Order: sequence, then structure tokens, then C-alpha cells
Amino acid sequence: MSSASPRTSGAGPHARRLIASGHTVDVHGTFTPQCPPIILVHGIGMSAEYFLPFAHALSATHDVYALDLPGYGRTPKPARALTVPELSEVVADVIAALQLQAPVVVGHSMGCQIVTNLVASHPGLCAGYILIGPTVDPEARSLPGQAFRLLRDMLREPPSSNAVVLRSYFQMGPLRYLRTAKYMLADHTEEAIPQCQVPGLVVRGARDPIASSEWVRELVQLAPDGALVEIPGGPHAVQHNRAAQLAAACLPFLNAVNDQRPGSQSATPKP
Repeated sequence: MSSASPRTSGAGPHARRLIASGHTVDVHGTFTPQCPPIILVHGIGMSAEYFLPFAHALSATHDVYALDLPGYGRTPKPARALTVPELSEVVADVIAALQLQAPVVVGHSMGCQIVTNLVASHPGLCAGYILIGPTVDPEARSLPGQAFRLLRDMLREPPSSNAVVLRSYFQMGPLRYLRTAKYMLADHTEEAIPQCQVPGLVVRGARDPIASSEWVRELVQLAPDGALVEIPGGPHAVQHNRAAQLAAACLPFLNAVNDQRPGSQSATPKP
């Protein structure tokens, strides 16, 4: 059972604190139900802050909700780190709490694993999905392998993106991060994506060392209905530092999904 109550409001997305699957989730959303809904799911150690530029870019055409999952951002920390399937159930409960009808779910990095688990285990809940910089590439399925790729990526990210990463990791704490990383490595996106029966879009920055070109192409081939987009020159965090470019690249896919909704039209900018 889920419940929702107002939390704060102000500039930018309105924020609400929900109880989903027995855990606290902060939702930063536009709360405009007349528009097609989108849920944004961050990766390991991160929060909605990493998605806010992309959320703003999408808000002209969609009802957008960026999540702070339990133990991330300023949400209270559960007694233990949650597994990838447990986090996917939290997202499913958030969708129910917000009464969203067939949202498109978007994940970044480990958030892609949460999204594919969600779509595979809840047929009919989502209209489509977008995976941005998906993990975990089997060629680097170890803590040292992921750490090396993360370091390479940080050298390619602008300082503003690295500042968000370091601040978010500090909020989560090193022990919870490492425990979550073990769950991340144990979860195989390549096993979940063949069960995702709705349209999917896999996105990577062309300079992303975490989600390699070979890996994302493998996922597209495994998906029943998948497509691939690369953002020229982009590193891993394209949703933060190339938000407008990413939104423009995703819009044809989002319009195609919206065209399949009964009585709906393709997304057009709000007046």
C-alpha cells in the first residue's frame, strides 16, 4: 500500500514525499496529468538532482517525475541497502501512488537495471522505456572494472556533473554504496531486457566509457522492440550535461509511444 502527502514546493519541480513498498521516496515532479507521464530513475549513489536538467527539458511536452529512491538524496536510509529487484518494486509502487497511466520509464546507469526489472516483472504497467548509459557491461563486471571506467568517465565530464556525483556519493555513504554495488554487479540487464515487451530506446554518449558501444548494441539486439541512439561527444551523464540534446534525440521515440495511447496525440510544446 502506498500513500502520498505534500512535502515542499518552490522554484522548479514540485516535490512530494511518498511511502512506497514501506520505504520513503522523494518525487520531484511537474504534476501535470494532462500530459503523457515519464518517470526518471537515477543510478547508484545518485538522486533526482542528476536528472533535473533533463526533466526540465522534457517538461514542455510531458508530465515528468524524477525520483530520490530510498537511501538516496535526502531520503531516510533503510535498515539495509535495497537490491535491484526491490528498488524496481518501489518504482512500481510510486507509479501506483501517483496514479500514472502507462508512463515511459527512464533509467540512467544502474537505474537502467531497475527499469528493465520493472518492465519485465510488471507487463502492461509501462508504455515504453529508455535506458541511458546502461550497466553492467559484462566486460567490466567487477568492482575494479567499474571503478576504472568511472574514473575514465569523470575525466570526460564537466566539473558541474562531477560535483553532483561526489556530493551524492557522500550523502549515500561508502558502505551503503559498496553493498549496493554488489547488488548491481549481481543483476544482469541482458537477462531482463528480452522480457521487456514494450518499445525501448537505448541511449549512450559517444564518449561514454561505462556503457560501451558493443554493450549497448547487444542490449538493442536482445530487446524485443529496441532502438539505439548515440549522443555525439557525450560522456556518461548526458542527462545532466547535454539535457536539451538528449531530449531532442528521445522525442521521436516518445512521440511514437504517445501515438499508441488511445485518444492521444504526439507531444507538442505547451503554449
